[in-house]
Amino acid sequence: MKKKLISFFALVCFIISLSGCATVTGPGVSREEIEKTREELKVKALAYKIKQMQRLYGIGNRLMQNIPPQDITRPAQPYIGMVCLQIDKYLQKVYNLNAQKGVVIVAVLENSPAEAIGLQPGDILLSVNGKDMNNLNYFNASVSGLKIGDPLQLKILRASQKLTFETRVAKIPINTPISMVDWQEVNAATDGKVIVVTYGLVNFAKSDDEIAAVIGHELAHAARGHILRAQGGQIISLIAALTLGIVAENNAPGSGEGVMRGVSQFGDIFNANFSRDLEREADYFGTRFVYYAGYDVDTCATVQERFAIEMPESMTANYFSTHPSSPERVARIKKEIEELKSGKAK
Repeated sequence: MKKKLISFFALVCFIISLSGCATVTGPGVSREEIEKTREELKVKALAYKIKQMQRLYGIGNRLMQNIPPQDITRPAQPYIGMVCLQIDKYLQKVYNLNAQKGVVIVAVLENSPAEAIGLQPGDILLSVNGKDMNNLNYFNASVSGLKIGDPLQLKILRASQKLTFETRVAKIPINTPISMVDWQEVNAATDGKVIVVTYGLVNFAKSDDEIAAVIGHELAHAARGHILRAQGGQIISLIAALTLGIVAENNAPGSGEGVMRGVSQFGDIFNANFSRDLEREADYFGTRFVYYAGYDVDTCATVQERFAIEMPESMTANYFSTHPSSPERVARIKKEIEELKSGKAK
């Protein structure tokens, strides 16, 4: 018995000695090293966000350019086709800029005046029609009153070279800004003036076609004048897009997009809903927009199926009081797709 107690005591001592051994963490790092790495990661994160913005804007731009005239209730709108950001220390590093302030172009949209004259992401915008561009507000003020056909002179700084470009404001069937908010929830909405999407879609959507299906639905609300008919109501849609730590705001005729930090101004867009019939109409015309823009129109149905099957918990409590049921929506969309493909759709 005595030997057993001694052995047990020895074992306990051995275990205690092991627990007291120092944890090996590897080389130590200073606070300065941590902060440097933090700043480097912020630059990389911004570069990634801009890339995703460019993707989203490109999809929205393609949809807007190809809307059939009979499907829209408003006149054509002014169009330039570029997206700008306010220069800060992180954008300086993303684009290797020397300027400390001002406005930098981060996206140039296809088939736009901006693309036609050769503007490029990373160009610093110096002036618009002779007015200096010290910040994004200056840019917004300079272009907000432009109309279709107005002359436009843009002076830019590319690397160390100053260049001048001249063009005219073009037109597009509808120019609805697409804004991105840094929210994890799966959602998208519109108030008729802007389409707001959250970060969920880029992680949820399997393709640009699925993103187009979501934007097409929201764009249909704007194009068909649903905001006025719903007396200011806004939609909570089925799925969403892109978690970006930046928000886009209306930046120029035809840019369709601009960017700023912060998301609070868009919160109310998600708080109200359209009627079921307006949702049905948005499904109908959104599917047409996707088809005529050349995206895979079948995704308008399959993305609804994926949402209902894979993410039912994302539906809000009052979702079914304002939206048709998922089976109804899928069935209706599939019938419309058949009509579009057969040429029977009007």
